[in-house]
Amino acid sequence: MSDRVFRAGAPFAEVLRIVGRGPTLSRALELEEAEAAMAAILEGRVDELQLGAFLLTLRTRGEAASELAGFVRAARASLPDLSALAVDLDWPSYADAHKQLPWFLLAARLVALSGARLLLHGVAGEGPAGTREALAALGLPIARSVDEAARALDRTGLAYLPVEVVSPRLAELLDLKPRLGVRTAVNSLVRALDPARARARIVGVFHPPYLRLHAEAEQILGGARAAIFKGGGGEAQRNPEKACLVVRVEAGEVREELWPALTSEERHPWRQEPLELARLAALWEGELRAPGPRAAVIGTAAIALHLLGRAGSQAEAQNLAENLWRERPRWARAA
Repeated sequence: MSDRVFRAGAPFAEVLRIVGRGPTLSRALELEEAEAAMAAILEGRVDELQLGAFLLTLRTRGEAASELAGFVRAARASLPDLSALAVDLDWPSYADAHKQLPWFLLAARLVALSGARLLLHGVAGEGPAGTREALAALGLPIARSVDEAARALDRTGLAYLPVEVVSPRLAELLDLKPRLGVRTAVNSLVRALDPARARARIVGVFHPPYLRLHAEAEQILGGARAAIFKGGGGEAQRNPEKACLVVRVEAGEVREELWPALTSEERHPWRQEPLELARLAALWEGELRAPGPRAAVIGTAAIALHLLGRAGSQAEAQNLAENLWRERPRWARAA
């Protein structure tokens, strides 16, 4: 076998030869090579030494779009068919330590009120303000099976599936972080996974270079339309104090949209907010006056509504999100 090609069933050392031979001889994996490599990892055919070497090598140089797309193809092939969930919007949540409250959950609820079906999926995370802790505080169930997710979607238009339900093996790979000391390419993979093959995906990343990585991988995969932006802590949560660059992928084309800032940083210093989960429901119920979080909720919902085609322009999407906010039911009735 040539050392320039890795095929399914070949020794995984061939993958390490391709990606790890130094600055002049190494290269990124091609789409089929990356798919075969991730399939071997997911099937448990790679020993721990090789797995750690591979993940840390990619962490050092960064994934290529061909690699991310290949990883996603292999991961999707390992999943059960979730298409019966009929999901409109895929919403990954994989930031493992929130430094702000997950206000995006209220944005997701607003989008669901427009008639869309949203599937959130993610990792347990750490600290007091994780996505799952916030869901519990809001009285929203965490689905323990695909059937439970289907019932939640039918009832409220919104469901959350833990990654360990979607794919126990991917959950194991994410759990390597404490041992390796860093996040890995698997964190990018799960953000792009879209397990129910939704019509659209909204993706938050932490580092700006990942905007183009996800967009180019989506081009290769040729799947759903996507909106990718740098969000709070790596979640799909708009920072209302700054203009938001959204990279859109649709019909194989990539374009950039600049959404304007919504508040003044001097007036609304929300980065120092207390991580008290009760604030989420209080904002929804109108018991908390917090202009920054309110703008983040409405502004994030506007991006999602625009992506779904509920509005034809940014201004229309913002107006629709504001109308949905004004007309929202009490949370107890909504959930």
